[in-house]
Amino acid sequence: MSAGANRNALMLEGKGKMDADTFINEALVIGQKRGLHALQPVQQVIFAVSEAEVTCDMDGIDSLIEHYGAESLPLFERAYAAIGALEIADALKRLIMFPASEEFLERVNSLITERRGYGYESIRAYVAARI
Repeated sequence: MSAGANRNALMLEGKGKMDADTFINEALVIGQKRGLHALQPVQQVIFAVSEAEVTCDMDGIDSLIEHYGAESLPLFERAYAAIGALEIADALKRLIMFPASEEFLERVNSLITERRGYGYESIRAYVAARI
């Protein structure tokens, strides 16, 4: 992708360059409207992490898998890896590769609900480096 195309792919709703916090908020709004798979890659990372947090907090990881399908787990794994949450990313990768016991599902859910290995600043830094 050319530099110009890449820059345009990062713009939201026809807006020019924006700060990381605004980009994050806009990505969440657009994700709610259009869904995870309709987003650009940086938006997708933000929305995937948010969706996993909310869904796992409220209903558990099994609901996340049921809603998005097992075929979407690699997207969640990449999103967590992108923001530096490697323990969560590794657990999701294991979940992709091997059948999971209820105990392991609970462990992955706990990692996500505890936001293990990242915080808002991790997401913000990821976005700031790309916009």
